[in-house]
Amino acid sequence: MKKPFSYILVAFLLAGLAFAQPSVPKQPLLKSLILPGWGEYSYQSKSAYIFFGTELALWIGLGGLRYSAAIQNHDLISYTTLHAGLNTYPDNKQYWADLGNYSSYADHRETMLENRTPEDIWNTDYIWEWDSESAAQNYRDLYRKKELTLLSSEFVITGFIVNRIASAINIKYLQQKNMQLSAFASPVKGGGYVHLGLSF
Repeated sequence: MKKPFSYILVAFLLAGLAFAQPSVPKQPLLKSLILPGWGEYSYQSKSAYIFFGTELALWIGLGGLRYSAAIQNHDLISYTTLHAGLNTYPDNKQYWADLGNYSSYADHRETMLENRTPEDIWNTDYIWEWDSESAAQNYRDLYRKKELTLLSSEFVITGFIVNRIASAINIKYLQQKNMQLSAFASPVKGGGYVHLGLSF
């Protein structure tokens, strides 16, 4: 009689460990993927404020960098209009790079023909010619600063992903920390009594 009772007790314990899942709070992992800290807040964990603060700082940083990049891009357009005679331009990143790489449209066209890549020659609507080498160099400096600002904003976007991954890992830790399994058994006349409980 003792062996079957022991087997039943072990089976209940193993089943509880295998299938026990926190019932509350609901969907903490999904909450943290949407907004890091939301899932932690459901557990009333102080770590929620760390993730909330990090998320807020990231959004402020991204907004500031994107605004700065927009201002720098406007300055580039104004500068090329003044010093390179630019009237119209395509929505193409390579074009803005070529403006700094070649002193004029004619220089660009000649280089493309020498490289046997006439398909890379820009339309004549987009001609330019820098009024001085110093102006071209200044443009290159302004262009690099704008690109660095945009690159920095990409790093901030990576920060959003990292913050969510860290929050998800923290949620799994809180789930394990809040899940407790209790069990006890006592003999009664004609058999035994088993109690299995889960608390979160």
